[in-house]
Amino acid sequence: MYAEVVDEADVQIARRVDRQALSKLTREMSRVSNARAVWALASQWLVIAAAFAGVVWVDRWWAWPIAALIIATRQHAMLALMHEAAHYHFLSNRKVGDVVADFLCAFPLNMTTAGYRHQHMEHHRYVNTPQDPYWASMQDDASWHFPRTPLRAAAVFVGDALGLYAPNHLKVVLPWTYWGRLLGGARPRISAAEHARYWTYVALLVTTLVTTGAWLHWLLLWVLPTTTVMMAFFRMRALGEHPLDIEPKGDETRETRDVKGTLLENFFVAPLNCNYHLTHHAFPSVPFYNLPVMHAALDQAGLLEDGVNRFDTYLGKHNSLVQYLTRKPGSGVEQDLPAAPPPQTSGVRLPLHS
Repeated sequence: MYAEVVDEADVQIARRVDRQALSKLTREMSRVSNARAVWALASQWLVIAAAFAGVVWVDRWWAWPIAALIIATRQHAMLALMHEAAHYHFLSNRKVGDVVADFLCAFPLNMTTAGYRHQHMEHHRYVNTPQDPYWASMQDDASWHFPRTPLRAAAVFVGDALGLYAPNHLKVVLPWTYWGRLLGGARPRISAAEHARYWTYVALLVTTLVTTGAWLHWLLLWVLPTTTVMMAFFRMRALGEHPLDIEPKGDETRETRDVKGTLLENFFVAPLNCNYHLTHHAFPSVPFYNLPVMHAALDQAGLLEDGVNRFDTYLGKHNSLVQYLTRKPGSGVEQDLPAAPPPQTSGVRLPLHS
């Protein structure tokens, strides 16, 4: 079980949820299933392989964009699995989990599990504060600033799909990459084992491309989607996870969200239960496949509030994220709710897990 990082949600949730009542369920749901993790990883690669094979078999121009779109959704899912490894509950053996995540999730997306983990743990500890690297980078990037009119909001996502915001995204992910850590000084320092893994991966990739001659397929169906379509999906999911409000509410449980989502929305925007982000922050030791159970527990405890930290869909007409993102400034369901209690200032952090 991974329970080393404790964030401000501990204080807020402790006020509103009976931890002791959930302790047994939390321990049970924190058990890692290697079989479920391996199947989740294998299924993403099976879809990717089928998309590549479909382009070769159909041999028509229109098959390329369709395959690229499908591959982008599975690349997004691979990010989710790298995130699981960052929390040390991808596989029961942490070292093996890091190796598998590097070779089959992180390296193919030009990232490293350890590099991502370092910043992600800071995000959990200092969520929605200047010490949160995600929050800080979004503050400096106007493209993350919402609400917007529907037209201006759509323009941002179209810009992502066209790669117009790729340099902005690169600044965010650079500390997660091998070269960002090697040349940019991003922490942690690359270990000897990581060096060996990375260059083994590069050798295998180059050998495969030279042997098959599939350079164009790799560039158009793999590299291009990571900097275009996948980033549009990533932005929608990230905007659903945390708001970037001018005046924070001072309660992390109201600044992190769960979005139920439809099957189609979750396939594209929030694969592998990424939509249960408040639940993840509340119980970071729980693997992705058990988050729905913990989400139900939070709902039963009365922590979830429509329009504040729970949305039904991303793009629907009722209680949806898109409604929140395109609302008029100063409006919102949360204004009709009781004010959140002020955050504690004693510095005491309660254990997130029992």
